Amino acid sequence: MNRIRRSATLLCAAAILSIAGCKSNASRDGRPAVLHYAFAPNAEQMQSGNVRSSMIRDYLQQQLHMPVEVVRVEGYAPTIEAMRAGKVDLATYGSLAYIIAAKDAGAQAIVASGNPDGTLGHYYSVIAVPKDSPIHSIADLKAHAKDLVFAFADPASTSGNLYPRVFLQSVGIDPEKDFKQVVFANGHLACVLAVKAGKVDAGAFMQAARNRMIATGKMKADDTRVIWTSEGIPNGPLAVRKALPDSLKQQIQDAMTHISTRDPALWTELAKTMHSISTAVTYIPVTDASYDGLRHYASQVKELNLSEEK
Repeated sequence: MNRIRRSATLLCAAAILSIAGCKSNASRDGRPAVLHYAFAPNAEQMQSGNVRSSMIRDYLQQQLHMPVEVVRVEGYAPTIEAMRAGKVDLATYGSLAYIIAAKDAGAQAIVASGNPDGTLGHYYSVIAVPKDSPIHSIADLKAHAKDLVFAFADPASTSGNLYPRVFLQSVGIDPEKDFKQVVFANGHLACVLAVKAGKVDAGAFMQAARNRMIATGKMKADDTRVIWTSEGIPNGPLAVRKALPDSLKQQIQDAMTHISTRDPALWTELAKTMHSISTAVTYIPVTDASYDGLRHYASQVKELNLSEEK
C-alpha cells in the first residue's frame, strides 16, 4: 500500500499547483466571500460536463445569494488536498475518497443521491478481462495471478480499489504480492480502455464506466468480459468543509435537496447521470455517520490506514 500512498502524495502536490490561482477563501464569520466548488469531471459519480457545472454554479449562486466558483480538480487525492488546504469549500466525492477526506481534510457529508424512500442509493464495482482472455473466472484469475498485470482505477476509489481489493483478499489474492504487476489507470474510463485494449490482463472499475462506453458506442459489450460484480456500494456524498458556518451548510443542503422543484432543467441534466450509474433518483440529506458501514468495510483492507498522512 506504500505505492498507493506515494501515488496519492504526487497527486496532492499537483493539486496545490493547479488550485494555487484560487482566491483566498477567508472571510468574516467563517462565510467565504466566494464558495469554491470542486465539481469533478471524472469522479466516481461521473457527474461531468461543462453544461452541468455551469448550471449548478448558477443555481447555487441564486440559492445561496453569493458568488460560486467551480474549480476543476482532476482526481480524488487533489480534491482532498484542496479541501484540506482551504482552497475548496464544497466537493463531490466517491465513498472511499469521502471517508479519507473526512479524516484528513475536515470534510462533512451533507447530501448524496438516493431513493424516494430516503435510503442511500448504490452502484457496483466489477472485475473484467479482455474478450480474448483465457481468464473466465475468479478461480482462473487466482490460478494465473503470477503471470497477470492487474489494474485498479484509482487509489482513492471505492469501486476501483477498495471493494475489489477486499474481495480479492477474501479469496486469497494479495494483489501486490500475487499478481505479476499492479498498476493504477488514473480513472475508471481509462481502466476500461486499458482492459479493452489488452494493455492489462484484468482490471477493476465502476460498472457504470463500462456501461457508459457501451452506450456511447466507444466499445461493444463483448469487448470485455466481466468475471465479478460487487454488492451494492453506497453512493458518495456532496461534502462541505466542516469549518463553514452551520447556517451556510444548511443552505447548501436545502438547495441541493430541492433542485427538482426549484430548477427542473438542472435536475433533468443531473438525473441523466444519476440514472445511468445507480438506482438513485433523488438527492437526500446524509451525515458522516451514513458512511460508518463503509469505514468498517475499509478496515478489512490489509495495511490501509486512513489516518496516515497523504
